[in-house]
Amino acid sequence: MTHTFKRSFAIAIAAALLSTTAIVQTASAAPNAGDPMTMTDKASTNAVFNKFLNKYGVQQGDISLIRYSAVTADDKAALEGYIETLSKAGPPNGTDEEKMVYWFNLYNAETIIVILDNYPVKSIREIGGSFISKGPWGDKTLTVAGKPMSLNNIEHDTVRAQYNEPRIHYAFNCASISCPDLKLSAWEAETFDADLSAAATAYINSDRGVAVDDKGRLTVSSIFKWYKQDFGNGSEADVLAHLAKYATGNKKAAITAAGKVKKYDYDWNLNEIK
Repeated sequence: MTHTFKRSFAIAIAAALLSTTAIVQTASAAPNAGDPMTMTDKASTNAVFNKFLNKYGVQQGDISLIRYSAVTADDKAALEGYIETLSKAGPPNGTDEEKMVYWFNLYNAETIIVILDNYPVKSIREIGGSFISKGPWGDKTLTVAGKPMSLNNIEHDTVRAQYNEPRIHYAFNCASISCPDLKLSAWEAETFDADLSAAATAYINSDRGVAVDDKGRLTVSSIFKWYKQDFGNGSEADVLAHLAKYATGNKKAAITAAGKVKKYDYDWNLNEIK
């Protein structure tokens, strides 16, 4: 079965689900693995994504993980329908915050679908791409308002290109252990600033963001190397200043005292819990 056929079949199932009558769980309700998701909650476009994340997302210590192996065909189809709804509508004609959260949610939901379409995998880098560039980020898996788009088109050619906001790196999730957490509810414009700052604080204060060894040396996520120019003027000093801004307690003191990065590191293993 080809990827295109599976995607079309999933969307057809999602369309059928749209005509059913069911009560959508709230984000605070207990997950029920046997309850297929629907999109009958007209009040919130993000209701289906919230339900998916509530049902399959698990906060384990300082990292959020997904139970990919438990996702049912109906729930995958409903998430496909959510993506189709966002894609057909295109970004809103609203505030910058409204536009950015649209792209965050579309990117994160599509990343989950990419994993599910190819599951089981140990890393997202096993999917798509080429010998030169591993991973699915350059593949045109979406059609947004009639325009073919890749995950790279969303993150780099749209959001990074249009907005001078370093905290966007804490909103996009690449389904990997070292990535900033997948937010376990849809991004919303109303809480945009507070949520971005909370995500930055959580990541930088985790060892995935910044780890300090017994000699006070820093191992920093490769995100801060790959996108160094986004955190100031492209210097390591600017990166450290950004890290110190959101670090707290002993982590903040260690960053200030170290004055340099010992090494950069990244764990591409799948952000999965079974």
